[in-house]
Amino acid sequence: MVWPMAERRYEHLHAAELAALVEAAPIAWVPIGTLEHHGPHLPFGVDGFTSHGLALAAAERAGGVVLPPTYLACGCLDLPFTLSFPAELVEATVRETVARLADRGFRVVVVLTGHGPLDLVHLLKRVCGELTAARPGLRAYGLCWLELNAAALDGPQEGEPRVIDHAALVETSWMQALAPSLVRLDRLSEDPQAAHAGVYGPNPRFTADPEWGRTAIEAAADRLAERARRLLDGGEVEDLADLRRFVDWCWPEPLQLTAAAPGRRGRVRLGLHNPGRASRHLSALRIEVAGAPVDPAEVRLVNDSPGETGTPVSAASLGPESGFYVRRGQTATIDLPEPPGAGPGAPVRLELGLAGVTRRVVAGTLPTTS
Repeated sequence: MVWPMAERRYEHLHAAELAALVEAAPIAWVPIGTLEHHGPHLPFGVDGFTSHGLALAAAERAGGVVLPPTYLACGCLDLPFTLSFPAELVEATVRETVARLADRGFRVVVVLTGHGPLDLVHLLKRVCGELTAARPGLRAYGLCWLELNAAALDGPQEGEPRVIDHAALVETSWMQALAPSLVRLDRLSEDPQAAHAGVYGPNPRFTADPEWGRTAIEAAADRLAERARRLLDGGEVEDLADLRRFVDWCWPEPLQLTAAAPGRRGRVRLGLHNPGRASRHLSALRIEVAGAPVDPAEVRLVNDSPGETGTPVSAASLGPESGFYVRRGQTATIDLPEPPGAGPGAPVRLELGLAGVTRRVVAGTLPTTS
């Protein structure tokens, strides 16, 4: 952090100081980060800087102590030197960390991820909910920093995203406020329209704003601190309200069905295009062709865009913790069996689960060639 704060870092505290802080407010803050490519201008630890810095700011307001950030996370982009780990390992690490903290007398544990894939966010919420239910006196709360930004919205977001992005305006501005010496804007192109690997948005050399970043962090810290104190006092926090607001107001552009390259014999391929500025997370997919449902187990989704794995995903496997991303400007492919008796131009209806919190319908037709 660039502004002065009292020492609340768990690993820096001595026994007497730690005991005094826990007695005053038995809140533990658990930051989740990762080691992920964030363009040429940001370090690999961006997500840890974000969650740790925000947790420190919230702890300054609400009390408690802040654990060191971890780099164990899942759902990372497939870019050079990025480390992504199995969801099972992430779950076990979080579960055991929260349990050990509860054993040591912490009554509220806030698990805050600076890494934003919604699979991870839902995993954290489930684990924290299970631990809260199993341990009387414990309130475990899992969330992503994007939820705190979304909570401030009072209507549809216009222009470039200011809730969350990847290495563009939002993350670069926050890093300029949190760790300015690690931001290298001079490594970005001098062309405002230039694209950079790992940067999902306009060239942040021309959009990032450290003062806006600082203001956004302060506002998010205020919200998070209020929630932690509410939990400590026995109150409730609605777990999915901010994610619903995020989807409703930050994903206004509907996904589009487009033509795709012909499929294999007996198969049809559709393009699913994201025309918006923010990534889309598909948590469910059901398809009807000419009014007849297609077995989800026979439907495959593939995203061959840079940064994606290109691994086929079964529609039957989708869920809040096992979603499929179509990011800003990307077009993924839906591969399905050629429906009997339904030729080119037949109506297609897609029911999409978004972010595990809502559903939307997209309509189109089968391609003229298959």
